[in-house]
Amino acid sequence: MRVANFSPGIPQSTTYAMSADDIELHFDADNLTPKQTEEFESLKDLMGFLQVALIGIGKPSDHLMLYDAFSQPPWPKRLKRLSGFFESMGIQTIPAQHWHYHPKQGFYESVAKDIPDTETFTLYLTSGSNKVIHADPDRLRISQDMNSKVFFARHAPDFGIPVPETLVTTKGELGGSQVADFLSKHGNQIMLKILGLSGARNVTVVNSQQDCLDYVEEFPADLDVILQERLDLDRFTEMTVDLRITPDDISIANVRKIMFSEGLWVGNLLGPDVILTKAQEEVLMKVGEYARAHGFVLPEGINCGIDYFIDGDDVVVIEINARWTAGLFPTEIIKMAGAQQETAVAFVDLVAADKFDTYLDFIDKHLFSRSPEDFAVIPNGVSAIPQMIDGQAFFFGWQTITGDFEAFKAARRAHLGDGVLMRAETISVQL
Repeated sequence: MRVANFSPGIPQSTTYAMSADDIELHFDADNLTPKQTEEFESLKDLMGFLQVALIGIGKPSDHLMLYDAFSQPPWPKRLKRLSGFFESMGIQTIPAQHWHYHPKQGFYESVAKDIPDTETFTLYLTSGSNKVIHADPDRLRISQDMNSKVFFARHAPDFGIPVPETLVTTKGELGGSQVADFLSKHGNQIMLKILGLSGARNVTVVNSQQDCLDYVEEFPADLDVILQERLDLDRFTEMTVDLRITPDDISIANVRKIMFSEGLWVGNLLGPDVILTKAQEEVLMKVGEYARAHGFVLPEGINCGIDYFIDGDDVVVIEINARWTAGLFPTEIIKMAGAQQETAVAFVDLVAADKFDTYLDFIDKHLFSRSPEDFAVIPNGVSAIPQMIDGQAFFFGWQTITGDFEAFKAARRAHLGDGVLMRAETISVQL
């Protein structure tokens, strides 16, 4: 059985097993700071809805590893209902008899004890967290390099990839003159980045050397720190794209406009109006060539995400994510549902526990291909891990809205009310 983070859609029978893997690319999970531990646990919770999305992305011959929280009532009934939504949109699914349940803690160790007989095994990314599955030090090293902001900052210019001006330093050197000069040169408007988790975590705006030192206070002195000029958001628009890389071809799987709420990624804007110019595409192909030259390539195809900014034909690449990206999941489901020509907003939000079945009823009523309204809903995934906020339990819901997003917001207010997809009110569709 071949193990890697293959691109979606490969014909071989596949076992999918995905949990939070970013942190153990560069850090030892037994020696994390309190902040890293908190974020690591949070990301594990979020991975639940990615696991559920794989029900629709996979095929009848595939197998799926889920957190065991999904095996507890009322979640089996809810997952079967979500699977039915996929099938109603014409999507073949991984059948319930191919769903396997494992604890969130020690997920991969549990999976390794009962691996189905499939031709391939697809990970979110190859990491130290899942080495019990892949057992491939060379593939792990490539993954570490390709998912390293430090490695990219040092080597991307060799491939003609336009990047912001960057200074790679360490925590111990943050108080020095080189850092002071770099901040002064860029008007004290700098992005500080450290290795670690995804979704804009471990990335922050700093305006002084003291800001830098305060942000990394809990880390050791030899921590790698990336300082990067902050791009003018009045000029640039932040985008992301997924590439599929094989030995003979680099192709664009999708392109998306990134959407944030309160500084964190919440989703993506997709559709026929979110496109690449030829000049932009040429730059992004260089990133694919960079990844392939460093060994990030598979005959079956491997996925590589790119975060970049655009201003007309100008492109500035800020980092690559050599793995499955969160935005890859809804784009694949959109393709399977035949909604590629629809303007679509895919976003993650919270659903109050006591309203979760009402939320599913709302999806049922407005499901893509049968909605009577000016908008439709394509479900992506949910998480069975409760999030406690002010003593109330919530669960994550992940959905794509096609058509009139303002009409969706009005229907949400009328039929779901407070506690369900409230973040939608902060989202404005701007092409």
